[in-house]
Amino acid sequence: MLELALHKGNGPMMMQTIAENQHVSRKYLDTIFASLKNAKLIISRRGVGGGHLLAKEPDQILIGDILRAVEGPLSLVDCIDSPEICDRTDSCATMEIWADIGKAIESVIDHITLADLVERHLTLTDPGSTLGACPSR
Repeated sequence: MLELALHKGNGPMMMQTIAENQHVSRKYLDTIFASLKNAKLIISRRGVGGGHLLAKEPDQILIGDILRAVEGPLSLVDCIDSPEICDRTDSCATMEIWADIGKAIESVIDHITLADLVERHLTLTDPGSTLGACPSR
């Protein structure tokens, strides 16, 4: 998704180019892109000049949306989303803790957009940037 966002405005990107740029297999990307298409986060165009594009503007795509599309529910333990699978749900001392941790994670990923990630990437890859640099002693 970052690769598509960085390429935005330059037309569709071929999957092979994305795979090479990100150092991942084409087969792996096929799986991920199927999930992203189902979630309507990307669109694909066939034929000459075809490839893949973001379906929305980067500032309208949350990192949480991307993670849920690729990974499914983000609960740290299965019983949070499906309490019926555990016969100890009513007396579990840790279930509330797991739920709170999950909410904290979702709070973070649902406030970061793909545009934020692009900005961070550009800042980190800019040779003149001082982001993350240690101050002189």
